Amino acid sequence: MTTYKDKINDKFNQFTSIMEANTRGVKISCYSIALLGLTVAVRRVRPFSRFKRPSDIPSHFIKESRELTGTVEGVDPTKGLLLINHKPLLELPFTSPGALPVKLSGVHVKGHGISWLQAIVRGSQVKFIPVLKEKDWVQSEVSLDQLAYDKKWKTINVAESLVGIGFADMETPAIGSKRYCQQLHTAEIQAERKRLGLRYYVKPTREFVLKLGRTMYHFFASRTAKVVAVR
Repeated sequence: MTTYKDKINDKFNQFTSIMEANTRGVKISCYSIALLGLTVAVRRVRPFSRFKRPSDIPSHFIKESRELTGTVEGVDPTKGLLLINHKPLLELPFTSPGALPVKLSGVHVKGHGISWLQAIVRGSQVKFIPVLKEKDWVQSEVSLDQLAYDKKWKTINVAESLVGIGFADMETPAIGSKRYCQQLHTAEIQAERKRLGLRYYVKPTREFVLKLGRTMYHFFASRTAKVVAVR
């Protein structure tokens, strides 16, 4: 004969079984959602990917202005490209090396600029923000941490530095963020002022030297003529 106590125990056991089954279901659902979220995050962040070609860079990296890091392995002397060995967030030991061709966005590098890049930037670790993917290279805003004269580290804009010393010309239209293009424009104005100042300094100095030379020539010529006449 089933007692009231037995009925309570049966109900309790049924309730416990249902809760355990639901708990396992909830855990499985949570694990599935977490795994799905991790998969999506890995696909968006690409922590293990080493970019070697412009096509390797996801389009949303450009839309979101993702900052990447890498080491400049070399400089293409014909096109003024930086050959950057991109460093992923998490490096795997079996990934093959390869250099990503990067063009300094918004500028055309001149002859002296190539030498400057080889002397200053080559072999250094840089940060770059992809701006535009093209077939043979990716245009990027490139920055470099450099030790200043006061022994403090300073982040410099590579393209801005080249334009500021006259080793690169600003392209029209310049491709990049509004702040980046404004920096290039300011550097271009400063470089033009330096060129104008040098021009207005060198030209009068050269004319003065030529005039002084002609005056001295006529002076010595006249003195020589007088000496000859006296003899």
